[in-house]
Amino acid sequence: MKIRDDVKEAQKKMNEILIVFDKICKKYNLTYWLDHGTLLGAVRNGKFIPWDDDLDVTMPREDYEKFLKIAQDEMPKQYFLQTQRTDRYYKNFFAKIRDRGSTFIDAWEEKRDIRYHQGIYIDIFPLNSISNNPIVIFLYKTSIFLSKVVHNRYIKSIFLTKPFVALINSFHRENGEFVVSGGENMHYVIHIEREKIFPLGEVEFEGRLFPAPKDTDSYLKSIFGDSYMKLPPKEKQKVHSIQILPKTVCRYEKESSEQ
Repeated sequence: MKIRDDVKEAQKKMNEILIVFDKICKKYNLTYWLDHGTLLGAVRNGKFIPWDDDLDVTMPREDYEKFLKIAQDEMPKQYFLQTQRTDRYYKNFFAKIRDRGSTFIDAWEEKRDIRYHQGIYIDIFPLNSISNNPIVIFLYKTSIFLSKVVHNRYIKSIFLTKPFVALINSFHRENGEFVVSGGENMHYVIHIEREKIFPLGEVEFEGRLFPAPKDTDSYLKSIFGDSYMKLPPKEKQKVHSIQILPKTVCRYEKESSEQ
């Protein structure tokens, strides 16, 4: 499979952002780990999956909230911390760090009037912890399911999904026996024992060591299934983006970048 040159350049930029993010987390003793396809690529062959044009990290909720308070002051000016507070057009319930000098056009964004910041980015997901109580787990998963229905049917309406996210987050307990995610990005649910993640280990990614769940095998199986080490068929080896540009062409520029 031939990978677009702009995807390769975007991977370099995302890796640069990750290194900055890692330094901030180390400075303030904040916990995070590589996640999803990024973790999969690291475990499978120590680098990006060739066609992967996004980068994912996850933080326990407490560390995530701390990071949001300090990040913009700690990052180089070329990067922008994107949340609903810093970019009024942004609708997701998780943060991104964007490169101010580039444009990443996702496939679903191609024909939409996008006004939020669209620079090359890394995703930062907060992770909830819940108690090992069957009723709590059932209610949590039910809330996740309902939030996905609303999210998919009403195209990320912030007014409709926000109450569900608040409900999901209300189940969070800092020392819960299980860690669960899904309420913030609406795409997946991980339900795994805390002891399989902590204490964190390390994994090599693009020539450096980064934090990873203690039991990467169990963790990745919970996301991708038992055959995660096998490459998917070629028809599923797809990038997320339509185009990635080494300059800013977004409509948000004047309003969003000044915030």
